[in-house]
Amino acid sequence: MNAPTILIVEDDVALRSWLARDARMRGYDVLVAATLAEVVGLAGAQPFEIAVIDLALGDDSGLDALRAIRLQAPDTEIVVVSGTTSLASAIESYELDAFAFILKPFDVDQLFATIDRAADHRAVVLANRRLMWEQRLINEIGDELRQLLAPGDLVDRVLRRLMVAMKVEFSAARVLNQAGEFDVRMHGASDELQRFWSRPFPELPRPSDRVLATREAYRIDDLHQLFPGTEIARHLLRSALSVPMFAGNDLIGVLTVGSFELSRFGAEDERMLGVIANHVAVGVMNARLHAFVRAGKQEWEATFDAIGDPIAVFDRHGRIVRGNQALARYAGRPVTALRGLSCDELGLCGGTFPACAVGQARERPTINAEVARPVDRIFSVTTCPVDDPTHGAAIVQIAKDVTQEIHSARRLQTMSDELAAANARLVATVDRLKATQAQLLQAEKLSAIGQLVAGVAHELNNPLTSVIGYAQLLQSEVGDLASGNADLPPTLSHDLRRITEESERAAKIVRNLLAFARRQSAERAEQDVADVVTRVLALRAYEFRLNAIELQTSFEPGLPPVLGDAGQLQQALLNLLLNAEQAMRSRPVRRIHVGARLLQESEAVELFLADTGHGIQGENLRRIFDPFFTTREVGEGTGLGLSICYGIVRDHGGQIAVESRVGQGTTFKVQLPARSGDQPIHALVLHRDQTERDYIAAALAGWGHRVSVAEGVEDARARCAADAIDVAFVDHALIGTDLEAWRRSLSPGGRPAAAILLTEAAGTEGVAPPFELAALRAALRGITKECV
Repeated sequence: MNAPTILIVEDDVALRSWLARDARMRGYDVLVAATLAEVVGLAGAQPFEIAVIDLALGDDSGLDALRAIRLQAPDTEIVVVSGTTSLASAIESYELDAFAFILKPFDVDQLFATIDRAADHRAVVLANRRLMWEQRLINEIGDELRQLLAPGDLVDRVLRRLMVAMKVEFSAARVLNQAGEFDVRMHGASDELQRFWSRPFPELPRPSDRVLATREAYRIDDLHQLFPGTEIARHLLRSALSVPMFAGNDLIGVLTVGSFELSRFGAEDERMLGVIANHVAVGVMNARLHAFVRAGKQEWEATFDAIGDPIAVFDRHGRIVRGNQALARYAGRPVTALRGLSCDELGLCGGTFPACAVGQARERPTINAEVARPVDRIFSVTTCPVDDPTHGAAIVQIAKDVTQEIHSARRLQTMSDELAAANARLVATVDRLKATQAQLLQAEKLSAIGQLVAGVAHELNNPLTSVIGYAQLLQSEVGDLASGNADLPPTLSHDLRRITEESERAAKIVRNLLAFARRQSAERAEQDVADVVTRVLALRAYEFRLNAIELQTSFEPGLPPVLGDAGQLQQALLNLLLNAEQAMRSRPVRRIHVGARLLQESEAVELFLADTGHGIQGENLRRIFDPFFTTREVGEGTGLGLSICYGIVRDHGGQIAVESRVGQGTTFKVQLPARSGDQPIHALVLHRDQTERDYIAAALAGWGHRVSVAEGVEDARARCAADAIDVAFVDHALIGTDLEAWRRSLSPGGRPAAAILLTEAAGTEGVAPPFELAALRAALRGITKECV
């Protein structure tokens, strides 16, 4: 160890020289200073371990010198010498972390004994600091070794950490790979230096080669002197330290650090790097072992998942520990969600735990059973106990789908009965086919008759019109002649009247034939929504039972009737039901909830239909009512069902909405205006768009009001002149900005009609599109007092 250096700060020349000579005789290197400026210069230029400072330095203060040393060399141990017994100076010296305070005059041996203790104290402090730093570095590297599982990443991380912690410029590792060769990893070296040390057969022996040969650490103070005149001498790297990496007794590599400084590494660095190298060796072996185990686990899991039959491993409490992909498909869950399910939830144990096959298998060797599951699936289930090194005793259950085999066996057993009943069924089928054929023929005849009648009626209308016209003209002329006393046959007038009457009768027959050919639908009437829905549900009751669909209904009592066509409403509801059934086809839980309730704010009956299907993606939700839009496979749908539903609901003055969550289900809500208790009024709907005009008119009619429609302003004024209007729903774009003037023009000389503005303009009072029933109803209620 090098002799410590002492800085003697004393303004007395004789005393300073005497102390310096005595210190050199005792083996210390000595620096001297007489002023504060000299102390500051030495503290920043030359290292020293101990300082002896006189508090009286002429015009300067020794405390200022102490502060300067603490600022630039904080690890220095300081002994304060003072010729006064000032308690304040002593306290301030100790506050500045002085090691000792000695009064003059002093015994020289006592002074140097104190200096020796200060040197020992400094050595202990630095040693402890070094140990704490080493322990912290080793712990940090150990934490990273526990977190990293890839051997290459592990070594790279350690090399980078060593360069930062040890403040070196180079780090490298040679690690034995599984092929018996050494992989080289370097950090901080130039490309040229990396090529030099990475050659398979370098011209110069590398430090790591010596470590591999001797299995001992190797420290080099100056690489340039070790390899004079060689390529290595051109590089800045001067000193190096290489240590072996042991995993037990096996040497698996070498860890090396390098520095630009000469003699950078000492015995303490060697010891610490050796500990780290052994930690890295163990971490590399653990990472390789983990990779081997993980590969084996992945291979086992791949084999386990490749088995097509559901396999479940239960613990002794009947909870799933592991399951394969076939089991996940059976349960309708991700394979990661199987763990923790009970055997009761899985439903293959044939009972309730512990009275089921899984519970009994804890005491019995093997249990074989057949288990029937919903949707007509039958499994042959084998349950047996096994020894599980991870979870102790476990129960394995293997299920094989034998539905087809069982059904085939049952079909063979009942084939004779089926053959005996085949003739009867065939006869009944033939009878039904004959009846169906007759109905088809009749329908075809009616269609042909309708087409024929339409054509004949159109052809007859023209001559009949002429005959009627000429007969009426002749009647008029005969009347004129008779009044002029013309001599006419008495029967002529009678015959002409008969011609007119019979022509009118023929024209009426033609009009009736045209009405038949057009097949006009029946007029709308009040409908009980609950009754309409119940009739549609009855049509699908058999399919619900066949497909294991649970039906829930909830109809609010005392619902008011709605104005509508029962056939069209049934068609719309049937389309929604068929869509719900299609959406739940592959779902484990199949449930449809249908109901109706009264919405007071919109005076409408809301019919809702919720399913537990697969749901609708967000990007498709806004397009589901578009004609011909469908997400089904080719041949499974035309994309017209929901479009037809939308049209029917809008024709009835209602609105339809949808809410859906992917993987949870879909809810359709249909609002139809209900017959209200308000006094009927006469409403006019003026709108440039026929679709909006018809929708608003249908909504008003559904509430029980009398409705007139107008396409333009003049048409609206003509209708108001013909009949008094109570309320006008007016398109803002058709009347301009002066609403009051337009209201007065509807009823000249009388009470102005109330008006509700239909507008898209921001900041304008009125009803904005889309025209929700609640908004229309609120606007109508707001002017009701004006109407009655």
